[in-house]
Amino acid sequence: MKVGIYCDSGINGGHEEMLKRFMLALVQSAEIDALHIFVPRDNTALFRYVVDLARDHRKVQTIALPYTAESIRGNLWAMLRMSRSTAAILRDLRLHKLLIAQGTIVSGLAGLFAARLSGTRSVSYLPLVDDSPKSTRFIDKVKWLAKRGVYRMPNEYVTLNEHLRAKLRLLAPHARTMILENYVDPRFGHSTLTRSEARAKLGLPDDGMRIIAHIGRVDFEHKRHDFLLESIERHAAAFQRTIVIIIGEGPDSARLAAMVEASPVLSECVRILGRKTDVLPYIVASDTLVLPSAFEGVPLVMIEAILAERPIVVSRVSGLDAYLPNALLFPPGDHNAFVERIFAAREVPVASIAQEFRRRFSREVFDAQAQRVMTLPAPPADTFDPASAPSPDVLKK
Repeated sequence: MKVGIYCDSGINGGHEEMLKRFMLALVQSAEIDALHIFVPRDNTALFRYVVDLARDHRKVQTIALPYTAESIRGNLWAMLRMSRSTAAILRDLRLHKLLIAQGTIVSGLAGLFAARLSGTRSVSYLPLVDDSPKSTRFIDKVKWLAKRGVYRMPNEYVTLNEHLRAKLRLLAPHARTMILENYVDPRFGHSTLTRSEARAKLGLPDDGMRIIAHIGRVDFEHKRHDFLLESIERHAAAFQRTIVIIIGEGPDSARLAAMVEASPVLSECVRILGRKTDVLPYIVASDTLVLPSAFEGVPLVMIEAILAERPIVVSRVSGLDAYLPNALLFPPGDHNAFVERIFAAREVPVASIAQEFRRRFSREVFDAQAQRVMTLPAPPADTFDPASAPSPDVLKK
């Protein structure tokens, strides 16, 4: 079987990290004879990873894309030109399937159009699913209608949980929909590093000071760092003898730094640490982690925190209540509930949740399901596809 992977993202974030793990799973599949990976040369970290993978595995071929999604965004002619050139390559390759990494349905469009132009069966790897226009404005309604058309383009979908799968089955009723849950490095669940050792290693105080961590791409619209800062300022007294560490980088890094610098309250307790290649010590050093996102797939940091047996307080969005107890969830936009949950989180027992996460998010489960979703034969036309039927837990099948 010949399959391909297409990713034109210029970002090397959480979805790209899961894509790398997807690649590794497919390399190990005895049913896959060739794996052709399209990746932008300008995404240095991801491109280097794929080149190294091709060097170590003969079945892998790297196909360098001369663009990123970001470089052609808003330029219709450039996207059409790149779609046509990619389609020409796909016609020569004659792949059985092409997996397209789409963070949202409007990302990776050049690959989706190329698959349609070349007649290649497309599988969208989609962690975020819209279900309505952003607002009642006419322009947003028009954009939503266009998106609805795009949702009907992929032949198959691979998404992260039943909540997202249910949305896709409404938006793309004729497409096969399958679930592939994330997995994380097992060392998060087996580390012998103690809280005191982690704090000493990182130069953080271990004198009763409470440490709260926000780990993720600095993007206000998505990860809501601005909401976290607003919550601190509104409840300044609660954050005395507290250090809030923010790890990550992104489009709003400069705005984040400016907000902290301009506020005496924030300057007193917030530390911006930038991107870190290894977040395990910071998770272990923390009392509580926070993720007040406006939307999510299945965030890796949530899994990592629970495996390390650290509570993480998240907004009740995107079906995350299927993973965490009510005591670690708060209504989006509710500053008071957010702060209340943060300071009560240390009393929430997470050991039992961690035990379930170790089973649910293991590499063995991930690899088996990743291979299955890519090697499952295409269903005959106009027949019922059991892979798209509702299921409480696809991984148990």
